[in-house]
Amino acid sequence: MRQQKIAEVRSSVKASKGSLDTEWLEINNVFSEVARVVEDARQKALQPLEERRQILKREARDLVQKLQKEIDKLKKTIDVLDKNPDLQVSLLTGLDESRDWNNVAVDTSFSFGTLRTTTSNMMEQIHQKLENLSSVELKRIPTFAVDVKLDPTTAHRCLVLSADGKKVRDGAKNQKVPDAPERFDMFGSVLGLNRLSSGKSYWEVDVSKKTGWDLGVARRDANRKGKLSLTPDNGYWVTVHYEDEKYAALTAPPVSLSLTVKPQKVGVFVDYEEGLVSFYDVTAQSHFYSFTECSFSGEVFPYFSPHLIQNELNSDPLIISDVKKP
Repeated sequence: MRQQKIAEVRSSVKASKGSLDTEWLEINNVFSEVARVVEDARQKALQPLEERRQILKREARDLVQKLQKEIDKLKKTIDVLDKNPDLQVSLLTGLDESRDWNNVAVDTSFSFGTLRTTTSNMMEQIHQKLENLSSVELKRIPTFAVDVKLDPTTAHRCLVLSADGKKVRDGAKNQKVPDAPERFDMFGSVLGLNRLSSGKSYWEVDVSKKTGWDLGVARRDANRKGKLSLTPDNGYWVTVHYEDEKYAALTAPPVSLSLTVKPQKVGVFVDYEEGLVSFYDVTAQSHFYSFTECSFSGEVFPYFSPHLIQNELNSDPLIISDVKKP
């Protein structure tokens, strides 16, 4: 039995080492590409200075050579005058034709403009390269999957929840449900039952048939009554999809998000201690926004809004789907 256990341990370590090596290479390659982007930008920023340096060096050398020729010419003239004073008039006439050097100087001025274009392009390329780390993250975070279920006591009256607490949609009319302090009374929103107060948590939501939704987390003490301001200062860390094609992070002011492909499934990752809420397009294996330095200061809950039905559109539910663990 002990020999079998040794074999199991060695096999486990070997398998783990393979995974670690693969991930190490992926991350290292991304940062190597970032380093190349920075180096290219450095060379581009320094290039005009180096070119100007060479021009100055060449102009100064040419000017010194011309001055040296004049000096040599003057020395010869002086030697001739010392030996043949009678030639003074003709020699002086030749000197009068020499160049006036009083206003001659090397042009040391330079003007290169700003470095904004170079640095902006560099940052954009760095951002694109770092997005390749999203696939690495999406391999890691499913291990932190939690079984999220909706809390019917928080759901707005217009919302219809499935019996298993995994689906929510707009019912187009208010239902008769008891009022409660924890229930949303104006926004069509609902919280999850899960109390997140430590560690890391992850869940996925099927949004494939939706033209609008809100997803994120909310602090326990965040206001749920009246017209809400869904911002971090008010205890909400939320991204929104609206008008079937627009996306935004609800900061103050909101930040428009450029998603080239409409997500079919959105992953939400929360690291409580780090104060992080990240959103992923699970199908595209890409990250599209993160709230950082979040001040949770107490329990937070998963937050959902399926948005209202509009012109017979958006009637399908948000669906909390099972997470495929590695």
